[in-house]
Parts: sequence; structure tokens; C-alpha cells
Amino acid sequence: MGRRRENRWQPPEHPEVERPRAYSLSEEARGPDVCHAVTPVPVWAWIQFPTFHIRVKGFAKSWTRDAVLVEWAQFGQQADAWVWRSAVKHRTLRADRHPGNALH
Repeated sequence: MGRRRENRWQPPEHPEVERPRAYSLSEEARGPDVCHAVTPVPVWAWIQFPTFHIRVKGFAKSWTRDAVLVEWAQFGQQADAWVWRSAVKHRTLRADRHPGNALH
């Protein structure tokens, strides 16, 4: 007990299969005057891929008047994309929901 099992199942790695990449808005589309978050803001965001859309739990790292740079975990790795502001909604972290966890 307390030892790590060497035969634990892990998902197979397929380096020859390219992972889908999310679409990201161009610099021209997202607009000027980028604001960068001191602390990333938790968000829900719709991310568009070539053949599907997915809603992710992510963090807003930067934004403009029209777009938001969202960062999320994809296939166990960090991913990010600029998306339209209307595709992003604020979310609350679990620790923020409990009054006993409030910072004083």
C-alpha cells in the first residue's frame, strides 16, 4: 500500500495523429487596445474547431472591445484562442461560492 502501480492504464499516445487546432481570430478581427488580466478571469467559452464547437472551462487572459483570449486545457495540454466576446460568459470557481472561503 502507498506504492505507485506500474501497470496503471494510461491513454495511448498517437504522435502521428495531429490534434485539431481551435480557430483563433486574427489581430485585425479582435481589434486594438488589448487589456491583459493581472489575474486570469474564470470563464465558460465556446471554442470553434474545423469540424465541431465545444464549450470549455477556461480563463480569460486578455481582451479587447470585441474579443477575448481564452486559455483552457486540451488533451492534457494548455491551449488558447481569441474568440468573439459574445462566446464568453463569466463563471464562478467553487471556492468563490462558499461564504466561509471569502478573503478578508
